[in-house]
Amino acid sequence: MADHDFESITEELRKQLDSSRQNWLFGAGISYKSNIPLMYPLTARVKSIIVDSKNEKDIEIYNLLTSELHDKSHIEHYLSHIGDLIALADRSKTQSATVGTKSFTKDELLNLHKSIISAIGETVRYGYSNDGTEIIGDFSNPIVEIEHHIKFVQAIYSNRSNLLSRSKLTFFSTNYDTLLEDALGLEKFTVVDGFSGGAIAYWNPQFEFQDPHSLPNKCLLYKLHGSIDWYRDEKKGLVRTRYGTKYLANKSEIMIYPQATKYVETQKDPFSYLFNGFRNALNTNEDNVLITCGYSFGDDHINAEIEAALTSRNNRTTLIAFAQENPDGTIVINKTLDAWLTDKQFGSRVYVAGQKGVYYNSTEPLQTSDKKDLFWWTFSGLTNFILTGNHE
Repeated sequence: MADHDFESITEELRKQLDSSRQNWLFGAGISYKSNIPLMYPLTARVKSIIVDSKNEKDIEIYNLLTSELHDKSHIEHYLSHIGDLIALADRSKTQSATVGTKSFTKDELLNLHKSIISAIGETVRYGYSNDGTEIIGDFSNPIVEIEHHIKFVQAIYSNRSNLLSRSKLTFFSTNYDTLLEDALGLEKFTVVDGFSGGAIAYWNPQFEFQDPHSLPNKCLLYKLHGSIDWYRDEKKGLVRTRYGTKYLANKSEIMIYPQATKYVETQKDPFSYLFNGFRNALNTNEDNVLITCGYSFGDDHINAEIEAALTSRNNRTTLIAFAQENPDGTIVINKTLDAWLTDKQFGSRVYVAGQKGVYYNSTEPLQTSDKKDLFWWTFSGLTNFILTGNHE
């Protein structure tokens, strides 16, 4: 485009959001208003659960990890670090590993790992909010809301009468919650997530993901970091299960993986299959768009897949990131998007819709005439932009 101004770039975003080949990548930010905490509040909540458990060994190891890890570490970093320690213990003659100056057995480390997984599952399933007043959801009083996800699902289809019949629409998510698939189901869409069965389902991706766009009202969903309703059973393998049953009820066997986990872990099933689906969706010489919301670009492996697609010869994928600027000013948005926006090879296929304006081929925003803050970077703001074209 010869003339780069706010209105012309915004019009281009609207055209991209009407494209027939759409891939959506969601992160934790889209579930915040649904009373599912972001990473640091989740970390604080998990610590409280560990402390309240009165399990002295769990508390001791957790506190030693806190003193050992970087101050900005969150619960996924804790899980990754414990995973590394478990691997070290497994290889050692003593079947132990050292945290700080103390040695702990593989079983002790495994127990803390399971306690953390269980705490994450409980928090994400029932909800947690602490905006001045702490509200803790539980089995008898869940506080998780779904209205924002339902509004998004309605918006993405409402103005696109031909979208279902002519498009390839795929959702990718790093979230553990089930809000997106629940909203799709409530709006009468069939969710293809790699599992076959009913309320209890088994991992069967080769069948479920074959020719997935052949039937109407089908929506593909790849949960790149697992889900709170995925359960690893010793005999049955990976299953999608229900809460509240006596069987398959051990919350420590929930199949979720931290974003900081080493690259090699993504090469194991089911994650190898899920990441392969992400890779295939981006690697195309057809017009293709990847739209992100609530994703902070903190996962190096996901970022690497996106960058590989953008740099690939003849690739025609365009990236649109709905993301807020970095508040401390050291970088504009985040280090990844800052670099991609100004990349000489593919920067012209990267757009960022932020609070200060829209970014294109530059880390300087193109702003509205009145320079008002914009809210299309939020999940509800994005939904409104899709419905009305209003970015405020």
